[in-house]
Amino acid sequence: MFKHDGFRLVAITNGNIDGYVVPDATVMYQPEIKYRIEKKNAFDPTIIIKREPYHSDQIECEAILLPTEYNTLCSHLTTADELFIEFDTADQILQFPVTVDKLPKLEDESRSFKSLVKFTLSSIYKELNVIDFDNVFGYGNDWGENWGF
Repeated sequence: MFKHDGFRLVAITNGNIDGYVVPDATVMYQPEIKYRIEKKNAFDPTIIIKREPYHSDQIECEAILLPTEYNTLCSHLTTADELFIEFDTADQILQFPVTVDKLPKLEDESRSFKSLVKFTLSSIYKELNVIDFDNVFGYGNDWGENWGF
């Protein structure tokens, strides 16, 4: 499991691209390779034949948010047709298409809201086709102060 600071969510809804940046957050990324076909060899059952590998990654996020930011985050997670997460490692930017496994806990009122929010995303893919959102938003390759959104 790898731990990273901060992340960017990119939601695509009805062809519109919208980004949301959470700098005060922790991302726990656990990559896993699975196989669509796994079966035992007919002559030697100790040998397992594996075919058609794919990635099934788990991404757990913890963010420190204000109540208004919480509502915006939940809106991004629930209304997107396609959802991507990006986070920085020491040497590269990782980007994954994700689906929501576990939403943040719903608070009944803003005054009972606790600033730490946890949610889980999963990413299933054969190979990554990275989208250069920097060029989509027109800010080049440096996130800078505006983080490209």
